[in-house]
Amino acid sequence: MDFNQLLLWMVYVSCISLLIVGFKRGKAARGWLLVAIFLLGLTVLLQQVLPNHVGFISGAIWFLMILIPQRGSVRINQLTWQHRFRSARRWAQVLRLLHPMDSFWQWPRYLYAMELAQAGQLPEAEAKLLPFSQSKSLMSMVARCQISRFRGDWQGILDWMTQETPKATVMSSTSLMATYLMALGETNRLNEMILELERFQPQLANAASKYYWDFSRLIVFAFCGQPELVARLFKGPLANIANSAQQFWSATAVMAAGETEVAKPEFDQLIASGNGLYANTLLKRSPQTKVDHDLDDHSRHQLKAWGDALFVELQDRERQKIKFWRSPITQGLIAINLAFFMAEIVVGSSANVLNFGTDTVALYTLGALIPTEVVAGDWWRLLAAAFLHFGIEHLSLNMFGLALLGPFVEKMLGTWRFLVSYLITAIGSMLALTLLTVTGIFVTPAAVGASGAIMGLIGTEAAIQMRIIRQQSSTVAATRLRLIGLFVVIQMIFDAITPQVSFIGHASGLVIGFGVGCLLKLKYQTSVVKPTALKSS
Repeated sequence: MDFNQLLLWMVYVSCISLLIVGFKRGKAARGWLLVAIFLLGLTVLLQQVLPNHVGFISGAIWFLMILIPQRGSVRINQLTWQHRFRSARRWAQVLRLLHPMDSFWQWPRYLYAMELAQAGQLPEAEAKLLPFSQSKSLMSMVARCQISRFRGDWQGILDWMTQETPKATVMSSTSLMATYLMALGETNRLNEMILELERFQPQLANAASKYYWDFSRLIVFAFCGQPELVARLFKGPLANIANSAQQFWSATAVMAAGETEVAKPEFDQLIASGNGLYANTLLKRSPQTKVDHDLDDHSRHQLKAWGDALFVELQDRERQKIKFWRSPITQGLIAINLAFFMAEIVVGSSANVLNFGTDTVALYTLGALIPTEVVAGDWWRLLAAAFLHFGIEHLSLNMFGLALLGPFVEKMLGTWRFLVSYLITAIGSMLALTLLTVTGIFVTPAAVGASGAIMGLIGTEAAIQMRIIRQQSSTVAATRLRLIGLFVVIQMIFDAITPQVSFIGHASGLVIGFGVGCLLKLKYQTSVVKPTALKSS
């Protein structure tokens, strides 16, 4: 398999995935759907007329029109959450040239309005947003909410959303859902706010960006007087939110918990700063007393459930954090693979000065898997072959997979158990190829590569994530497990239609890795959920 084929496969998988997600999201993803359909059609056409270059051409278009806009939109959202609106606007100005659909073209003007509002220039900010508010697009609804927010008119937002806007429309936008929850909180309709978050939870928790789920919980925890839960969010998923936002929500939670005198200096500081995102809201907000007596039994129960779930999620996030530079065995395995590749070049250079790991004589000399040779006594080839690669492309793909998957499995199993699991899957996948060949069930004349061991890592991680799910109701682990399942399905389809790839080597490595993951003890154990201590009167 060469890079042209790899890029072609990547374009097809990416576009089909985008179509599936886009159809689920509906009108909000219309631009992405059009881009995906265009690129798919172009790729099919190019495959007929330029089969040797289709991957490079389609891959370049995919990079410009899909990958960069997708990653750029993530970056814009991150900058927006940090209230770095000027930097976000500059990103948006570039991205709208690459993807001039959906709301990309309107983003710079919207972000400029937010920048003006943050600086206290509210009339100028409203003037920027007014042209949006005249239409019926999603951006116009968001703009209308922001204008009312600048004025501190949360009752007006609530009236508009409940009387003029269909609930289905509100639920089609993560931003509108969060705004609706905030309007309920600002108008002290707390039980209704909790009921609405229950209704919104499936959309928010499964959205492309989990920020709005975390932010929506922040809104509820703050207005229900739970400063400890708010602090947990700021130490975890919302750690990078703007300082002014953290100050606003922390003080809101403290005030709702009945400590108005503690919150007042924080509010006064925000008002004095002239930040138009919060000033009028705070000026028009009446001081609150403790809110616990306003919550019914269902609300208190649901609040506690979300608090307990947050504890598990924070533990999950900490568990899933991996750092390549703290994974010595993964680094060592990559170094060994690179050393073997250099040996391939050196040994093969005498026959071909331009050899880059593709000389078959060199591969045989260094230990390529030849099933007949193995059963004749060369058992060492079962291990050596897992560190050899046919060319730079083969090596690069496998080392990328090892760097991506290895650190997490190494963290969960510990260094030596991880090394043992890797070697077992590497040798086991090669042994499976050997046994099936000598018995005539599935003939593989020769094989090299770490692919079996890499698939073994996938199987091991799947077993680890399943164990985590059994011990705790882990949404992070469940998401990772679904992604693993999707990858395995795609990989198996790819193996079946690509003759150069060893389906048996991959499948056997996956199965062996899963078995190893089930048997080996985890170093990083899960903990029992600690009950949330809710603030109450």
